[in-house]
Amino acid sequence: MSHPSGIDGHSGGRFGAATPGARPERARIDDLVAMRGSRPAATRRRRVITPWRMAALIAAIIVAGGTYALGRYVIAPKPPKEVHLAVTTGSVAEGERFSTADFRIVTLQRSSAPSGALSPEQAANMSGHIAKFAIQPGTFLTAGMLAGKMKKPDSNQALVGLALKPGQMPAGGLAVGQRVTLLLLRVSSQGASLGAIRMRDVTVWELLPPDSSGGEEVTVLVSYAKAATIASYAARGQVSMFITSASPG
Repeated sequence: MSHPSGIDGHSGGRFGAATPGARPERARIDDLVAMRGSRPAATRRRRVITPWRMAALIAAIIVAGGTYALGRYVIAPKPPKEVHLAVTTGSVAEGERFSTADFRIVTLQRSSAPSGALSPEQAANMSGHIAKFAIQPGTFLTAGMLAGKMKKPDSNQALVGLALKPGQMPAGGLAVGQRVTLLLLRVSSQGASLGAIRMRDVTVWELLPPDSSGGEEVTVLVSYAKAATIASYAARGQVSMFITSASPG
């Protein structure tokens, strides 16, 4: 008996294979593509980078980079690699007065700079000071090469060093050029005081900074005839000092 559904023996509905309610055997490629891409609209919007968001991101990167560069190069710049120092142009004889004409300026790497070398400004401030010893041409100047502004002693004068403790000198301090009087403290072999010998016409030649105990090393200018006696008492720590006149100037 023949079936009106078709010639191949398969059953079908009134409308054949397209009968409503019949399940198709295979989905179309268009349907698969539509199914795979069907995601919530909100998800798709999160993955989109709009031009204004890109501009904002670039601006943030530029600001961060600028802030880093500002902190590294403007706020905390590196120290210069080169320094300017004072070097003698010619020889400076012992006892000769130093002046700004006695040095020139050289530039060299900071790593090669001698320790304690004076800058041109520091060397200019030493103008008028006296060379403690002969300084050769081309020498980097240091503060230890120059003494106070007093002239070198002549053959009738001598320099004597004193190591004074607190109480052996004025509490207000001393200054180069001050006139002072020394007291040479005599004591017996048993340590009893035998009075003091006064040494007048003594001038402060040079001072070193006080030590941690307040003591101070002082060089004084005295007559040659008194130098040996003062040095002998100074070696035993039996010297005291008071000021006769204020510092010059």
